[in-house]
Amino acid sequence: MKTVMIGAGAGCLDVLQLWEQGKLAIFDMEILAVVDTNPDAPGMQYARERGWKTMESIVDAMGLPGLELVIELTGSEDILDDIYFLLPPGVRLMDHVVARVFWDLDKVALNLHAELEKKSELEARIEEDRARLQEILDTLPDVVMVLDPEMKIERVNRRFETITGLSHGKARETHCYESFCLDNPTESCGDDGCPFREVMETKEPVELVHYRERPDNGKGVYFQVTANPIFGDDGEIIRIVKTSREITDQVLLKRDTEQMARRFTQILETVHAAITIKDMDGRYELANPRALRLMGRNRDEVIGKRAADLFAPDAADLTEELDSYVAQDGVPQVTEEAYTFGGKEHTLISERFPITDYLGKMVGICCVSRDVTRERQLRRELMHNERLAAVGKLAAGVAHELNNPLTGILTFAEDLMLEAEADDPVREDYEVIVHETMRCRRIVRDLLDFSRQQAPHRRPTDLDSVARRTVSMVERQASFHDVNIHVETQEQLPKVSIDPRQIQQALLNLVINARDAMESKGDLTIRTAVWEKNRSVALSVTDTGCGIPEEHQAKVLEPFFSTKGERGNGLGLPAVASAMDQHDGKVTFESEEGVGTTFHLVFPTTQSNGKRT
Repeated sequence: MKTVMIGAGAGCLDVLQLWEQGKLAIFDMEILAVVDTNPDAPGMQYARERGWKTMESIVDAMGLPGLELVIELTGSEDILDDIYFLLPPGVRLMDHVVARVFWDLDKVALNLHAELEKKSELEARIEEDRARLQEILDTLPDVVMVLDPEMKIERVNRRFETITGLSHGKARETHCYESFCLDNPTESCGDDGCPFREVMETKEPVELVHYRERPDNGKGVYFQVTANPIFGDDGEIIRIVKTSREITDQVLLKRDTEQMARRFTQILETVHAAITIKDMDGRYELANPRALRLMGRNRDEVIGKRAADLFAPDAADLTEELDSYVAQDGVPQVTEEAYTFGGKEHTLISERFPITDYLGKMVGICCVSRDVTRERQLRRELMHNERLAAVGKLAAGVAHELNNPLTGILTFAEDLMLEAEADDPVREDYEVIVHETMRCRRIVRDLLDFSRQQAPHRRPTDLDSVARRTVSMVERQASFHDVNIHVETQEQLPKVSIDPRQIQQALLNLVINARDAMESKGDLTIRTAVWEKNRSVALSVTDTGCGIPEEHQAKVLEPFFSTKGERGNGLGLPAVASAMDQHDGKVTFESEEGVGTTFHLVFPTTQSNGKRT
């Protein structure tokens, strides 16, 4: 059994010497290390002389590979508590009192065997040893029973008497199941998990946890039961020392700890924040599912790696720098960070804080990050929409204020132009006034279209009819004489729920833009078609004009953006987009500079009853 001894005083030296002399036969030990904070302790010196490993840290000793047994020889309850806290699962612990019992028992057995020939001289010493052994047993906080191979009690301690209410005399020669197994006082009580029977079968020390109810209050109690065999000269078991320690508090604490661990795991797996924990070397120890999805990696790719192994250099440097602030100052830090994961930019609000162990030493850094990319985008869109609404209100007010004086100017200018002779030079001035006034009226009309807030009067409508009415309005105008207009429609096109007047005006804006892009000469095609597996219908306008430069394509739907100079006011396309928003539709386009542009007005389809599909 691979063993670590903690506490290298005189008692440890005694144990090492006994073990080296073969006088502790009940222990099949392999000494991994002797531990003491004093490197000059007797046991430490003795161990070094024999070539055994010596250590000064209990924590390091608990990490030795293959550790099976820890023997505590310091006599300090505080150190014993620390050992209980650090003890790895499955490793057995023998404290200084229990260890002393086994040494003394072994000594007693050896002394009795060696001194049988001098019985007369040793009787007093045997009685003295028995009394001393009983005194030692009585000081133990655990229940101790010494059993013969028939499961009969040979010796008990005072704790046994307190727990069972039986004196040493009454307990002796009774079976252990008659005295201590109070839940089921029968000979068969040991058939399931009985340490006595298991030791008899395996001839190895056994440690089990038993549960029983107290007879006085019915509350459940947990006991850690340890059974160790004592062998005779023939290698057969002659006694079994059985100790029982109540560990109810430890079991309940472990249960609470496991429950808290499960809750912690559930929180990590369900919380929307990305949570990571790194050690002091910057290696990831934990990453919850949200963090893994954000990184686009699985757990095996992340755990044990540093930021430099996972991220681009800029992102890794930023992460390590922010971690270093927390490591140096030991206080939480809240930051806003920008990263690129999987080719997509993310904005994170992160809180980093130190993680400490039970001694208060910093052992890691936890980072809780919330992805606010969508939130920031929505905020920007909201602010943009609020600005557009404000512009719309302003535009409506300005348009209404300008409309009346423009009408007066136009009326008087037309009257003056009619009164002037055909060859009168002033007539050209009147024509300029009329032309510019009409241009102002168009701007006013576009402002009103852009700012119009009334709900559309929607009804199921065939887009083909809207396309043909629009073409009939423009094909005879002089500015369209050199434009070849083509209408391509799809048979049995599903109807859409729209306000025909508003959509006709939106389509007219696109047709006029196409004419201007082609400088009133080229091919203009209006198409209707089914999109997205019959879930939507598109009304498209294609021209063979100059196209939209790539650097302008992101701005064409913004109000007041125009590439036409004095010929445009930048309200036509925003008015189209506003109309499509009111119809639950969308505007898309493709353009290639020098080749042409296609705009699509995409609408959800309707069923025969007019409801959206």
